[in-house]
Amino acid sequence: MIGRVVGLLSIPMMAFIMWSLIRQVRKPSAVRPGWTAIGLVMAPVMLIVNLVFLRQAAPGTLGVALLVFGIGFGAAWGFTARLSMRDEKVIADRSILHLVFWAMSFGLTQLLATFAAAEVVAGGLAAMFFATGATLGTSMNLLVRQHQIRKKAVLTADIST
Repeated sequence: MIGRVVGLLSIPMMAFIMWSLIRQVRKPSAVRPGWTAIGLVMAPVMLIVNLVFLRQAAPGTLGVALLVFGIGFGAAWGFTARLSMRDEKVIADRSILHLVFWAMSFGLTQLLATFAAAEVVAGGLAAMFFATGATLGTSMNLLVRQHQIRKKAVLTADIST
């Protein structure tokens, strides 16, 4: 029962998050390591919360495989965001497709948790392992690239002076 309530409450929250993220797509925006690191923390937290509240066992080796595959996919996918330095800030032009993949897998999990039988929910959780991995991979890619851009800007500034 509690899993269904959490699932119902999560759907409008996810819709709001997606709406706010989609508004940012195609608009260059400053990125900060702290905001990017939030994805590294929140993605596993959401997976754990769903595992606990939905009272379903992790899908074992399939879940681990999907998580690892998702990390690889996300690390590669992170390159679809263009990063540049403008006015001493790292600016990102993000791709909307990462949000679409994330929303589909996360939304599928929430809908199944709310309306489906327990066996089907376990399959939805497997999809969420992939989404979590993709978020982790993308966030790690962006953190590393932000650091490289900032480091290059500092080196360039030092050489100029």
